Amino acid sequence: MTGRLSESGPAEPAAQAHRLTGGNLLLLHALLEDSRAAAGGDGPPAELSTGPEFERAVQVVLGRCDPVTLRVAGAISVIGEASRFAYLDRLVGLPSDRVAAAVQVLTRTGLVEAGRMRHPVMAGVVLSTFSAADRLELSRRAADLLKACGADSLTIAEHFVASGRLDDPSAVLNLVEGAKQALKEGHARRATELLRLAYQVDTDGRRRVEILALLLRAGWRDDLRASVGHLPELTEAMLSGRLRGRHTTLPVIMLLLQGRVEDACAVLSRLAADVPPDSGPSWEFEMVRMWLADVYPGIFRRVACESRTNGTPVTPPGAIGYRLLEHFRSSHHQRATAERLGQADEALWQQPLTEINLLPLILALRTMVYAERLEEAEQRCRELMQASLDLQAPTWRALFCAIAADIALRRGSLGVAASRAGAALELLPVADWGVLAAEPLSTLLTAQTLQGKHDEAARTLALRVPDVMFETPFGLSYLLARGRHYVERGLAQVALDDFQAVADLLDQWGMAQTETLSWRTEMAAAHLQLGNHETAARYAREQLRRIGTDGHLRVRGRTMRLLAATRELHRRPPMLREAVDVLHRSGDKFELASALAALHDAYTQLGDAGRARSVARKTNSIRQACFAEQPARRVGAPDVLEETEVDMLALSDAERRVAKAAAKGLTNREIAGKLYLTTSTVEQHLTRIYRKLGVSSRVQLQSRLGLQPPSPHPALQDASA
Repeated sequence: MTGRLSESGPAEPAAQAHRLTGGNLLLLHALLEDSRAAAGGDGPPAELSTGPEFERAVQVVLGRCDPVTLRVAGAISVIGEASRFAYLDRLVGLPSDRVAAAVQVLTRTGLVEAGRMRHPVMAGVVLSTFSAADRLELSRRAADLLKACGADSLTIAEHFVASGRLDDPSAVLNLVEGAKQALKEGHARRATELLRLAYQVDTDGRRRVEILALLLRAGWRDDLRASVGHLPELTEAMLSGRLRGRHTTLPVIMLLLQGRVEDACAVLSRLAADVPPDSGPSWEFEMVRMWLADVYPGIFRRVACESRTNGTPVTPPGAIGYRLLEHFRSSHHQRATAERLGQADEALWQQPLTEINLLPLILALRTMVYAERLEEAEQRCRELMQASLDLQAPTWRALFCAIAADIALRRGSLGVAASRAGAALELLPVADWGVLAAEPLSTLLTAQTLQGKHDEAARTLALRVPDVMFETPFGLSYLLARGRHYVERGLAQVALDDFQAVADLLDQWGMAQTETLSWRTEMAAAHLQLGNHETAARYAREQLRRIGTDGHLRVRGRTMRLLAATRELHRRPPMLREAVDVLHRSGDKFELASALAALHDAYTQLGDAGRARSVARKTNSIRQACFAEQPARRVGAPDVLEETEVDMLALSDAERRVAKAAAKGLTNREIAGKLYLTTSTVEQHLTRIYRKLGVSSRVQLQSRLGLQPPSPHPALQDASA
């Protein structure tokens, strides 16, 4: 095998072939036939794959086995895990020595290795030799045996499903416990399947509410729209007291995200009333209350007293829940400085990504971004996007992708920001985001506006958002983005209404001191366009006074540029040079280019041609980086850029497979055959991939992924020679 494959590359395929066949020549030849057929050629296959020839070869091998060996093979196929080998004699009802002898035979034939089938196809072929009744009986006995021996909940649940024993009184309990384990291990889709099955067979409805709450947990990762449909029933269960404790945390959060604030407040009041007078609430309850105050500050001020509880959360100081809560508290402190906001508890980042700590992690990322710690924030964001991918949680991946888009926007990478925001909205449609839709929409709208793509920006503005979104700080970010779009379109008078609305709402919410929403800078830009230079200067000076000289580099630099425009021509260059210095340190390429352009105009009007030319050269090179739809390569960066890794994580699983195949030089037809797709499906995937990654050809895709273009086929090289 190594000799036959040596021409096409290293010996790894030979080692893989041995792992799949155990050296059985019959199985090996069948594997090669299937692999050649899948590759569509007569030469050595680049990858090994099983197919009909391999299945027929397994059937031939089984045909040479005696009945006892077949029974043992069936038991191994049902049990699945090698660690369950000790159960075989009890499962097949034979003495241990007979079972051991049969296992040796199966090992020599290449079907079994270390007590388990070498490949799932082999197990499937083995079980197909049994009648349906025999398969069910074998699965039933396996489920009973595994349960008696203390097997894990998911394994037991899988065997209950395989045995068809869904009318068993313990079926619902086993399915629910198996789903819990699947969720804990990151298998959200399998958990959803088990829970839906449990919901169907729960005829008396005793566990119905718990099942729905767990379905919401699973759907929050994977299928948000389907799981949100259960919120009315879950709300009624919480208000009636049938759903309590930890199961209530996520439903309340989802009520808030979907804009059902009255229901969320009523539930919190009911949960607070259930807390005994001499004890404190759970840390999850306190976290949700604080998050309500953060997301709906105006509404929360009216209902806070109704859900107030006494005492501190009943969580020991050493527990991670307490640490999360303390991080939440410190991060939400209104007078916290940017430096304090950026202090993320290291214990937070060491926790696995779960439904409960998702919000603290998002908050920690946001505070890093506000504190202008963009490099660290993007590194954490990339890690969390990968974790979301591993957990099969596209909803969570969309949330982190939206943050990655904001990071790109703050760096002035407009094309990358638009690409990432668009990818977030493809992973999770606008209607499913609830009030959080403002996050990717604000970034997308701003990026499109600053790129001059006003028609695309208008289409983004036309997307419907929930009215309750404007009761949240997310909605205020959207108003600022919309107002900036209006200013760029020459509608500054209309923009003033949006900026004033932001100011009024912050004042109503008692958040007038916050500096994360720089509405005064936007006011200055609008009045400058209207020719109200005095008013523009007043807003700009007030903004600079409030943010001080520490931090807020992007806002400070842009505000200084606007303030310079209100001054007499000969007084502009000194302030613009200072703005350029500040923006250079901020890392925002777009605002830096804008300040340089203003400085160039000032020098030109003053007749200083030499300085104007010098500034123009810098401006042009920076502007090209701003509008590029893919990140610029940094000196010393690896071949596959960190930014590209973030963008690849924004693709769906299917899109990533197609992207990698296309980057290797495969045609659409070859990709379709390799991935078992239709050619039109491949074309659709590539269209979305190009849009998300900001490329327009396979050559650009290869460059974006850090791959070298494939070498021409030898026949083509000969022809060209």
